[in-house]
Amino acid sequence: MRIQSLNESWKFMKLPGFTLETLPETLPNAPWETVTLPHTWFSSDDPYQGLAVYEKTIVRDAKEPKAFLSFDAADQKARIDVNGHTAGSHAGGYARFRLAVPDAVTADKTWTIRVFLENRTNEDIAPSFGDFTVFGGLYRNVDLLLCGETHFDYEYFGTDGLIVRTDINENGQGVMTLEPHAVCAAEQCRIAYQIKNGRGEIIGAAEGTPHEPVTLTVEHPQLWDGTENASFYTVAASLYADGETADYTEIRTGFRKVEIDGQKGLRLNGRPYPLRGVAKHQDRAGVYCAASSQNIREDFSIIREMGASAVRLSHYQHPQAAYDCCDETGLLVWAEIPMLKMTESPALMENAVQQLTELILQNIHHPSIFCWGIQNEIAMFRDAPFMHENCKRLHALVKTLDPGRFSAAANLYPLKASSKLNAITDLVGYNLYFGWYYGEMADFGPYLDRFHAARPHLPLGISEYGVDANLKLHAENPRVKDYSEEYQALWHETVYPQIESRPWLWGSFVWNMFDFSSVRRDEGGQKYINAKGLVSHDRQIRKDAFYYYKARWSKEPFVHLSAKRFANRARETVDVKCYTNQPSVKLLLNGIPFGEAKAENGAAVFRNVPLAHGDTRIAAIAGACSDSGLWRRIPAPDPSYSLPDQEAGGAVRNWFLADDDLRKEGFFSIQSTAQDLLDNPEAKKVLDKYIPALVRIMTEKSVIPLGLSLKSILSRDADGTLDVNALNAALNQIPDTDD
Repeated sequence: MRIQSLNESWKFMKLPGFTLETLPETLPNAPWETVTLPHTWFSSDDPYQGLAVYEKTIVRDAKEPKAFLSFDAADQKARIDVNGHTAGSHAGGYARFRLAVPDAVTADKTWTIRVFLENRTNEDIAPSFGDFTVFGGLYRNVDLLLCGETHFDYEYFGTDGLIVRTDINENGQGVMTLEPHAVCAAEQCRIAYQIKNGRGEIIGAAEGTPHEPVTLTVEHPQLWDGTENASFYTVAASLYADGETADYTEIRTGFRKVEIDGQKGLRLNGRPYPLRGVAKHQDRAGVYCAASSQNIREDFSIIREMGASAVRLSHYQHPQAAYDCCDETGLLVWAEIPMLKMTESPALMENAVQQLTELILQNIHHPSIFCWGIQNEIAMFRDAPFMHENCKRLHALVKTLDPGRFSAAANLYPLKASSKLNAITDLVGYNLYFGWYYGEMADFGPYLDRFHAARPHLPLGISEYGVDANLKLHAENPRVKDYSEEYQALWHETVYPQIESRPWLWGSFVWNMFDFSSVRRDEGGQKYINAKGLVSHDRQIRKDAFYYYKARWSKEPFVHLSAKRFANRARETVDVKCYTNQPSVKLLLNGIPFGEAKAENGAAVFRNVPLAHGDTRIAAIAGACSDSGLWRRIPAPDPSYSLPDQEAGGAVRNWFLADDDLRKEGFFSIQSTAQDLLDNPEAKKVLDKYIPALVRIMTEKSVIPLGLSLKSILSRDADGTLDVNALNAALNQIPDTDD
């Protein structure tokens, strides 16, 4: 097989007013834009959702009789034509897919390729809802694959026609199962396999037909061992037709053993290995989703600089370069599909099955991947029986395609431990935001303990936790909802020790490693940005919270003076915080020693540091490491450091629900879901007293999603006579036990 890049010299045009179902017979007489792939049409100034077309003409290369168009991704529903003949279509914006050039045009001297692409919300394609942007575009590579009549099946779910599964048996041998998929036009076809170690030495060989799996064993395999040692093996497969080489492919893989237990947490190759993880979206400022391989490698360099050992590649299939980076840097990976709003649509479920199949088969060879995520927060609006059945189907698909890995699900805080959604997948993660959307920072530990007591054998992790920080905002006394860099840092300092001290948690993932685009958002002084990242959207600034985790996770000696962007101070004395993984820090003011402080929980804190009028140069020294900043004493607080008319101190408005500020931890409230309130006899009595008409609607008609909070429902059906505070106070008297 020969690969020809098609990234250069495409013509591009938006087609507003049209859809894939109502394509014009001829394209509008409008100017084309010349673009190079990867390309997205999204910009923060024009978040266009609709139809667009890409066009490219190439000269036919007649050396090989078969040709396939290979799209690493097309966001999100595509139809591809060649010389006016439809080659095929694809639904889903994140997986690779390949289409044969139609037979009717294979003899033509030139091929004009048109890609019609639509990114508007589609209820039958995942994601149909979510807190991230669906950008649109041919934002990954496009290639032409050229080969003979006998070839590996490149249309088999976008793979290279060879599925590689690895395992370690009870004798410690590496077991490699090779499942070929090939198209054979000759009378006799066979495949010869070779296994090569990291030095390129052949350590195993076998032969088989193009339609039967082959199993090979490797004695005493060198294990892929996370950040300690990333070791690989290469499978080389040669396809022969009547004795002649017809096609060839290579796949890199590795051997490792991951075990997870509800009591003992995660073990990698037999040793405890709790995951210190971050979550990551694919976009960055300027290029959005059309990130280059260099951009991707920079991202993972930053992740490893911080010392993380795992990454959740959220909420969809990422490019191959991302999984390759995880393999090479030793990061364990939660890979997942974009199932964020599950409806009863059969078409949506079939699309989820397709995307999960593509995700697994295209990435099964990566040793870094330890689980396949099948859903994220699908119970946001309701927890319904059809969801349980659909998730069982997706779990079964994982076990059919890849029985050696775990299935996983990410649920959100309102979903009770007793939910059936917690009894389907091998692993469960919870997305928790105490101290931001609800509750207090200190609620993490007690909540986790209650959950673990309720389901002690369920392997539980934290799939998301974090808060927003606008780098322009700062606070002397940081509080929830001030969006300050200082509150984000304080929040992580407070929350992470509660997570780390519970060894039965198999891992946790900071939400998020990088700020990312979300066209749904306009908060904290920033538009179209979810600012929970530890690093800015353009990757240029590491927030202070980044250095807290570096202090806790990295072995590279360093010291970081925090709050350097909080340069203008209106106080005589301030507290100075330094993050470090060294035992202690010395502080100097304008070159004069001030004192030394021991580092605890990754931070050394100096209390009541005096600031003279004018500038003060602060220097922090820890061993051979140093950092410094300049603070300026000013007469009054700098107004640019806070949002106008902000209401700091109350819970942040959740991106999908109303303000969360009336919950009493451990008891019912109007923040509880309607379903939970109706299911509890005592709570239902309260509802019957205060809102009898609404109770009848909720119980007798299927018009209100019972997974919504009661507060959200009440806000949509306002009753000026209802005493909401009295209703909430009555519910606050009823314990919310998870029976």
